Amino acid sequence: MTGINIAERSGTTPTGVRYSKRMSGNLTDLFCIIGMPARHSLSPAMHNAAFRKLGMDAVFLAFDVPPESLKPMIDMMRGTGMKGMTLTSPHKIEVMNYIDRIDPKAKAIGAVNTVINRNGVLTGYNTDAPGFIKAIKKVTVTKGKKFVVLGAGGAARAFVFEILESVSNPSITILNRHLSKALEVKKDAEELGYSGIRALKLDDTNLELALGSADIVANATNITLENASATPVPKRLLKKGMVVFDANYVPLENRLVRDARASGCKVVTGKDLLLYQGVVAFKLFTGVEAPEREMLGAIDSALRLRNSKKEKRANKK
Repeated sequence: MTGINIAERSGTTPTGVRYSKRMSGNLTDLFCIIGMPARHSLSPAMHNAAFRKLGMDAVFLAFDVPPESLKPMIDMMRGTGMKGMTLTSPHKIEVMNYIDRIDPKAKAIGAVNTVINRNGVLTGYNTDAPGFIKAIKKVTVTKGKKFVVLGAGGAARAFVFEILESVSNPSITILNRHLSKALEVKKDAEELGYSGIRALKLDDTNLELALGSADIVANATNITLENASATPVPKRLLKKGMVVFDANYVPLENRLVRDARASGCKVVTGKDLLLYQGVVAFKLFTGVEAPEREMLGAIDSALRLRNSKKEKRANKK
């Protein structure tokens, strides 16, 4: 669709999103992200830039929704005809109890981060999984690589199952502070016929053991979320040429990312995951290919604005 004059367009996308030269306000299709928190999200900037580029009468908003308000929010989506929703922590697992259908891949992963409303029928998908592997494949060949996944929540599960499905002959070590959750991911994968998975408690000894031979390290914990000085991986364990991925992008340049760059690692940030999972979600939302360049530009602009505001606040102190 990119490159077509907006004035030449009419009607709707394959999923019913309307084309318009401007937002009508009356017929505008609504999309959103929910989480606790969600207002820090760059998803609105990214998706709204895509809607503008393609001339769609649609808007994407962010709502902070605590766990106890998740079901009413899903009911509201159904009742108002909201067309699409993305979800971040802590809703990716619980939401599966309140929707009508779950895509087979999302069901295997056990986590949903995107819900599409088709005539009142809510279907859940997982876009973290394909977004993650696409970001990793931008910087390295994945065949036969040794992956270490830190965490065992919704994002970590998505990464593990996507590695098993999309990568030839991988090995995976899952480390989590609560070993039982890591063992649960391993068990679920093995019940589907996958092998080559270890589950360990996330502590200094096991971390050193796992990273000693790792090619790709994926942080899916919240340790670096809104904490620029925290890291789940001591710098001494990072090796030149290792791929280090962090699912969090607030702040984008956290200690793990800085240490990885300084150690000569190939770094994949949460910005990359945000972009590529967003590209997948946009196709689900609208039925057309996403304008990737405009979405990345919007993310970068929003990050620059956010950093500028932080610097101004710091200078006033």
